[in-house]
Amino acid sequence: MRIAFIVNQFPPNITAGLGRYVDLITPYLARGHELAVHTLNDGHQPVDERVGGIDVHRPRTRLLGAIGRGRRLNRTRRSEFLLLALNVVASNWRYFLRLRRQERPDLVAVHDSTNFLSGLLCHYVLRLPVIFHVHTTEYGVAPQRSITDPLNLFARLERWLARISRRVVVATPEVRDQLVAAGWRRTPIDVVPLGGTFEPVLADPGFDRDALRAGAAALRRGLGLSERDRVLLFVGRIERQKGVYQLLEAMREAAAAVPGLHLVIVGEGDEVGVRRIVASTGLRGRVLTSGGFVQGRELLEYYELADACVFPSLFEPFGLVATEAMALGRATILGDGFSRIFLGPDPARPVVRFVRASEPADIARGVIEVMSNARLRRGLAERGERFVQESLSWERAATETIEVYRSAVKP
Repeated sequence: MRIAFIVNQFPPNITAGLGRYVDLITPYLARGHELAVHTLNDGHQPVDERVGGIDVHRPRTRLLGAIGRGRRLNRTRRSEFLLLALNVVASNWRYFLRLRRQERPDLVAVHDSTNFLSGLLCHYVLRLPVIFHVHTTEYGVAPQRSITDPLNLFARLERWLARISRRVVVATPEVRDQLVAAGWRRTPIDVVPLGGTFEPVLADPGFDRDALRAGAAALRRGLGLSERDRVLLFVGRIERQKGVYQLLEAMREAAAAVPGLHLVIVGEGDEVGVRRIVASTGLRGRVLTSGGFVQGRELLEYYELADACVFPSLFEPFGLVATEAMALGRATILGDGFSRIFLGPDPARPVVRFVRASEPADIARGVIEVMSNARLRRGLAERGERFVQESLSWERAATETIEVYRSAVKP
């Protein structure tokens, strides 16, 4: 098949879970298929190149090119999200022009509703089969949304794009159920769970766990943490949907109950709000931040540094951070916004500790229980690591995705 991928992130432009998804699944999709990725250009990347058997097209637009040369846009800030959205729309027009000129693909895979323009143009003008991948519902479907949209414009655009698509692809049954409840009933919705973020890294024969431990020890010293301090790690955007404010409220009780407990927050977003809450709750010195987005080797070192990880999200379309923590053998606490697939094959022996994300008291209970019980941490870590290794695979995710694509282009 000739597949056109329209997506906002592609290496080296990785700023969130979507970028990790694209980075990890596209090599498998390109096996035996012609894959062309149409994606954003931050002003530093070539317009056309071939990467690992994948044709990559990054049209330059003056808006993001001018801004990107100075700094990366932070999508958690409303004004910068708007600038990014405008650039996405402008780039979508250029993707369409490119697709109109080149050899017709068999289908176009549109990732997330911000790329609605390409999807609609490919359907109505080019008469191409469209597959709509929904990686987040935070714009037009989720009860608590990350943008202000009083006219429900995003919700209407998403439903429109879903109606004209041959298939809709989501990562969990919970997302499918949420879309059906929102009225997305006309187009078949296929559930394709993802793989684990660190799958290629950990499978590499050259991976050196001792070197990673040494890097984590240096990071610990750099953060001013002693060997006796216990580290609870949060990774993600610093915003309401991720449950970070409830977590900070929970830390007052948890820090009082667990000697030497420190919360380390890795991500970008509302750093000012975090500092304000920390100051008002007396947690100064017990909450540390990375100061921005972290990826690659440094992110691995943060996970290695942790005694346990906590991601109290109010809702997650999948939650690759959970797979990251479990893959590195870290006991993991999840908000009830995560999919129940993370309970594992035996709910009586769960692979994670679930908490009610909207209740700081319940988050505190989960943190205290896990951080105070070494045997429980070991059990969660071992079961979580085994679950990721045995149940989550990017090769399996790619195979199932290709099957969805084949069903969409059948006459």
